[in-house]
Amino acid sequence: MHLLAAFRELPISLFITSLALASKALPVHSTELSPDTFKSSISTGLWFIEYFSPYCGHCREFAPTWDQLVQESEKEHPTVKLAQVNCITHGDLCNENDVKAYPSLRFYNNGERVENFKGDRNLDSLHTFIKRHVDAVSPPPPTADIEPLPVANPSGDVLNLTGDSFAANLAKGPMFVKFFAPWCGHCKKLAPIWKQLARHMQNKLTVAEVNCDDHSALCKANNVQGYPTLIYLTAGGLRSEYNSGRKLDQLKSFAEKASNAGIQTIKTEDLDNIIKENEVVYLLLHSESDKSIVDTVQRAATPLLGAPLLITSSDTSLLTRFSVPQTSTWALLALKDHDPTTPSSIHHERISTPSTLSTWLLTHRLPTALELTQDTFQTVMNAPQAPLVVIAAVGEHDKDKVGTRVRELGKKWRVRTEGSGLASGREVVFTWMDGEKWKEWMKSMYGIVQGDGAGALDDVRVVITDHKNLVYYDADPNGSRIKLTTSASLFAAIEDAAAGRLPYKHSENAVERLARYLNHKMASLEHYVVTYPWRAAFFIFMVFVLVFMGLKRLVTDDLPAGEYRKVDRLD
Repeated sequence: MHLLAAFRELPISLFITSLALASKALPVHSTELSPDTFKSSISTGLWFIEYFSPYCGHCREFAPTWDQLVQESEKEHPTVKLAQVNCITHGDLCNENDVKAYPSLRFYNNGERVENFKGDRNLDSLHTFIKRHVDAVSPPPPTADIEPLPVANPSGDVLNLTGDSFAANLAKGPMFVKFFAPWCGHCKKLAPIWKQLARHMQNKLTVAEVNCDDHSALCKANNVQGYPTLIYLTAGGLRSEYNSGRKLDQLKSFAEKASNAGIQTIKTEDLDNIIKENEVVYLLLHSESDKSIVDTVQRAATPLLGAPLLITSSDTSLLTRFSVPQTSTWALLALKDHDPTTPSSIHHERISTPSTLSTWLLTHRLPTALELTQDTFQTVMNAPQAPLVVIAAVGEHDKDKVGTRVRELGKKWRVRTEGSGLASGREVVFTWMDGEKWKEWMKSMYGIVQGDGAGALDDVRVVITDHKNLVYYDADPNGSRIKLTTSASLFAAIEDAAAGRLPYKHSENAVERLARYLNHKMASLEHYVVTYPWRAAFFIFMVFVLVFMGLKRLVTDDLPAGEYRKVDRLD
């Protein structure tokens, strides 16, 4: 009786709180469907269904993950209903749905099976799978109004730039800029050609110039080391120095290629021929209703300088041909090495942002194999993605034979990497180089002496270079010299080099490395002072104070205790 009385005297709020906590602690279970409710339930909306057996070990192991998925999906995927079918109790229903194994996870949309889940049965993978299908059926966001691209160089004249006007004009679009000095003889010779180039590129590309005598700070900011220096610049930070011939036709070819940011629409029947004629092709596949993606990709492709070729098609049969998910409204494919069947990479809408799109376009622009020449050197060795570059030194009479072998190795490497061509996430490019023409450079950089590449394929000198860090590898993991004839040894060396497991050699000696290190530190210090002048001034002041106090203490310590330095009288 006393216990009952005490129970009655407890505040009602305590009971309410206890019930709330108890209900919150109860596990959330999904709906269990039967033959009577299955079709009517899943006929409308999105459903993610688990077919299971209570006697299946994998099902029992997966049960806590499924319960947590049900609970989290209520907030993360409110439009998706999760349900289960017990295949022991309802075997006919499982047989009717062709369930072969347990647990079997399937996604349905309005009664139609969309896809079976085949990944790892962890929460992250399951949430990603569900979200992908939710996004696929969600209405697309309203298309933002895209401002038309401004017309470049409307007058056809060379644009004179100053420190004040440089950034504003660059923001309007790409520029091909000549940095010159009035007293420079080569600059004077180029001047009339530069005017003709500006006239030719009217309404296509801004052709400009900077007088470095009048605007030395601007030239220094653009790292101008000599005159004339020709640089192609974009607002996105692309800086490509032009180092080829300076005849009008050569400059026209470069400027036309660089400014050709357009995307060509092709017929499906022409695709194979286009791939056959080009080392690398970017193919944009999109739906007829989504035209905005063409403009988006066109803008992102500006830094490519017109290479590789960018084409587009809205033929849905190409989605099937290249195994692109039908739920994607667009996809961008990199087709390399004249291979019309296996893209080296696919970039699609579900993983795309403006920054990832630009990075993808720059990362996959190089073919797997090519000759390293004056025209291709900068593109390959100083590529933004910093690839590992395999270089084979060839003699004049071996070029065709070595080139063929290097291309074969490139194709084998693509097969080994399932089409991506990557090693530890890093691109690999296979090249061959004229050992006669570049003998001094190859000797100083990689220790390759003229004649090392002559003779049989087995004697061709091969190095793997990391040009960004000025290091190279000339031996495989076993310490043997890398050879073109042993692909297994070469590929093992590439993989270990990319993973940081292979010993390397420096292209610079110790003095050069120290000088580059000090120069880098001085450049960083200069940047810090320019960026934070007041902070730098404070640190410099504090250094002077500390030095002064240290000197004062040294002078004071020189005097015996209790004595003062004698000074002359003032009277």
